[in-house]
Amino acid sequence: MYTNPPYHPSHPGHHGHQGPHVLFQADPNWQHMLKQKRDTILGALHPHIGRTIRVTTLEGHTHEGVLVNVDGHHAYLQINPHGHPHGQHRPIYTPAQYNQIMTLVLFELLVIVLLS
Repeated sequence: MYTNPPYHPSHPGHHGHQGPHVLFQADPNWQHMLKQKRDTILGALHPHIGRTIRVTTLEGHTHEGVLVNVDGHHAYLQINPHGHPHGQHRPIYTPAQYNQIMTLVLFELLVIVLLS
């Protein structure tokens, strides 16, 4: 007699539903390309740890600060309390926020500019 494994519990009220339903599965070619792009961004950022950069995300948000670390998934930016040049909008920071580290997802970075 077949029974569902523990990770496939039956769901009362979901008649006929057996096991998990895949909502999304990335195409293998897409996965490979995305990994290559991540590695490219990581390679571009890593040599510039300790330097000031400006990044623009896919959503159009711009952040400026010192790149303090980068790993396989994130860039860590110490926020520049002096604001953005060129009259760009910036949030109002309180003194407690001057040394905050912002974590940015590498896949969401659209533009990265080395400032110093």
